[in-house]
Amino acid sequence: MGWFLTGTLVGPAFGPFLGGIIVTCSSWRTIFWLQTGLAAAGVLGVYFVVCETAHHLKINDLRSLSGKKRTLKVLGMISPMRVLRLFQFFNIVLVAFGSASLTWNMYSLLTPVRYVLNPRFELDSPLLSGLFYLAPGFGYLVGTFGGGHWADMMAKRWIKKRGGVRIPEDRLRSTLPFMGAIMPGSMLVYGWSVDREVGGIPVPVIAMFVQGVAQLFCFPSYNTYCLDVMPGHGAEVAATNFFARYLVGCIASAVVLPAVEAVGIGWFSTISAAYLIGSALATMAAIRWGKGWRERTQARLEGPKEDENEVKADHNMDTDRSKSAQILGPSFAFDRSDPEQQSRNIGRET
Repeated sequence: MGWFLTGTLVGPAFGPFLGGIIVTCSSWRTIFWLQTGLAAAGVLGVYFVVCETAHHLKINDLRSLSGKKRTLKVLGMISPMRVLRLFQFFNIVLVAFGSASLTWNMYSLLTPVRYVLNPRFELDSPLLSGLFYLAPGFGYLVGTFGGGHWADMMAKRWIKKRGGVRIPEDRLRSTLPFMGAIMPGSMLVYGWSVDREVGGIPVPVIAMFVQGVAQLFCFPSYNTYCLDVMPGHGAEVAATNFFARYLVGCIASAVVLPAVEAVGIGWFSTISAAYLIGSALATMAAIRWGKGWRERTQARLEGPKEDENEVKADHNMDTDRSKSAQILGPSFAFDRSDPEQQSRNIGRET
């Protein structure tokens, strides 16, 4: 999972660095040609290299349906309600809240780099400001090698403590030291060192690097939890998580510059640190009570379905009794739950 996430997280860090080189040495239009080429390479790679892993394709079930039924079935399969209805599960809401805080931290840190650090260090070139993006980028790479192993080690430790019993919330424990202490601390160091102009270039660079490492120690745990928590619905739970994650990332990109101009980078970093600490507390709540919340919500949602099935079963039983009475005579129209009446009616026939 860590290796998979590297592509999505390293791009936003190394992309601005590459963009700074292009803008400095060529035209800004070259960036869009590069984007087009990368998109085409991605499509071709997915089509020719990535193999289908599903044992049973749902599209095969649609071939026997009529055109109208097939259309309705496809609309149901791609309906966003399949994702949004999972917010009924409070544990999924809390995990989405925690995962979204990482994206908030990521984009609120990367978006204003040029506008914050260029004036602070008197940089006048996009290439020079692009170099600052390498710090979190290398942090993401380092975190890739350790994040997944850290999550696995933490899960195995708690499985052993519990005598071999495994629950999905075990993996979430690996995020707590990073979300509750390391990332908020790094955010405060970065923001206030730039705001107060202390420490020179090394302090914010180190803080950004530590941020990158810590984020990759958290993302694999959240994503693996989404796959484990509801077997058979891993895609929907993961989509719920990504929906919340990138919605908050979008908001962070939109508000960070006005917020920094209004309150300064120091106080904005303090707000981000508080958000991370709150997310750590939410994750702790999901670890402590998530299993019970999940089971109660599942029982509440399945209750009406079970009642409906019982009504249908009773209706079918009554229909069978009526048919038996018509075919075999009134002596067989007995209550099957009454063994005495059943034996008397059988005795009459004998």
